[in-house]
Amino acid sequence: MTQPDHPDHETDKFHEVADAAREKATEAERLAAEKAAEVRRIAEQKAAEVARRAQEQAARTAGDTEAATAAAEREAAEKAAAAKEKAAEAIRQAAQRTGEATERARVATDKVSPSAPEPVAQQRTSLADAARRRPIAAGLAALAAFVLWRVLRRR
Repeated sequence: MTQPDHPDHETDKFHEVADAAREKATEAERLAAEKAAEVRRIAEQKAAEVARRAQEQAARTAGDTEAATAAAEREAAEKAAAAKEKAAEAIRQAAQRTGEATERARVATDKVSPSAPEPVAQQRTSLADAARRRPIAAGLAALAAFVLWRVLRRR
C-alpha cells in the first residue's frame, strides 16, 4: 500500500500561498507609490492655486502707490511661501507613508519564508488569527461593515 504524496502537495500549496502574498505585497507597494504621487500632485496644484489667488488678491488690493504695491507683493510672497511649505510638508508625509507602506509590504513578504509548511491538520485558523495575519484587509473589512451599518441604520 503506497501513501499519497502529501509533502509535495503541501509544499506546492505553500508556494502558491507565498507567491500570492508576494503579489499582494508588490501590489500594496505599487498602490502606495501611486497614492503618494497623487497626493504630491494635488498638493502642488493646491499650492499653485493658493499662490495664484494670493497674487490676484494682491493685484486687486494694490493701489496706485508703490507702498501699497510693495505690501501686496510681500503679502503674496508670504502666502506663496506658506503654501509651498504646506505642499512640501504634504509631500514629506506622503513619502513617509509610502516608505512605511513599502516597509510593511517588505515585512509581510519576509514573513512568507520558504520554510516547511504546516501540516494540513494544523492549518485551521480562527478569525482573529486571520485578522492578525492580514491587518489591512481586516481593517478594510471592519470599515466596510461599519459604513454599511451606518447607512442601513439611517434608513
